[in-house]
Amino acid sequence: MSSPTAVLVHGWLGFRRILFWDYFRGVSALYAQMGIRTLVPELAWGGGTRARSVELADQLAEEPGPLHLIAHSMGGIDARRYIALLGGYSRVASLTTLSTPHRGSMLADVVQHGLWPFRWLAGVHDLTPEVMARFNDETPDSAGIVYRSYSAARPVPELPWLVRHFGRRLEAAEGENDSQVSVHSSPWGEHLGTLHADHFELIGLNLWLNPFRRRERFAHLPVYRAIGEWILDTSA
Repeated sequence: MSSPTAVLVHGWLGFRRILFWDYFRGVSALYAQMGIRTLVPELAWGGGTRARSVELADQLAEEPGPLHLIAHSMGGIDARRYIALLGGYSRVASLTTLSTPHRGSMLADVVQHGLWPFRWLAGVHDLTPEVMARFNDETPDSAGIVYRSYSAARPVPELPWLVRHFGRRLEAAEGENDSQVSVHSSPWGEHLGTLHADHFELIGLNLWLNPFRRRERFAHLPVYRAIGEWILDTSA
């Protein structure tokens, strides 16, 4: 029996690997130890969902499946479009998303109407609540595929100072959040729980740069191990 295949789908402004730095830090090595084959597609850094989902489809075109997609942030939106509209339903068995803005984020409106350097990138416009409401209407879940999700949140004082402003704005509008995506926006399919983490800790990136205050560290690999164990159980 062949090993099950996990596909790690990175988020917006993400990457597959830069030098020795994997976007999903340590996850491929973990899955290799568990006997899970891992693929990590490379999607457009600042692209929109249409372009990124086509790239995802192209890079998985020769994979017969069944594939288990694990997506962080906007990668979950790209994965849903690939599954529903680009033939992914024929080879995908499951999609697990981590802090994906399934209902959009008001921060996308804040960025595109402000003076932020990323305001012109297509991905910003795709993630507004209005655009995501249309996306959800036009992109139904595919029958036979298991959809699972995690949300994430930290109190604003525990967010890295680089993104604390965003967390404060998002909390006022949508409630608990991880600095980029609210708990309200993240659930899709079976909600597996809210992780005590900021958006970047979910992939093993620690942006906490405050030497005067400590915060409890979040261990991301146990989450991916749990996902991997579920994949192995469902593939047996």
